[in-house]
Amino acid sequence: MSTTFKIHYEHQAEGHLHSEEVLLESEGEPTEAAVQDAVRQDIAKHHGAAEFTVISVAPYP
Repeated sequence: MSTTFKIHYEHQAEGHLHSEEVLLESEGEPTEAAVQDAVRQDIAKHHGAAEFTVISVAPYP
């Protein structure tokens, strides 16, 4: 059974700190690599490449 997780992360873009969230569906607890990939894909859609910091990963309702 898959579970949806909400990843909260921050990144710098255009000189400002941005706080973002992305959802990840995973079988069980997501791996660090899966979390990093989900964040990279989300950033690429909106801002291009950027350094980021994952703040939290939590089950989403």
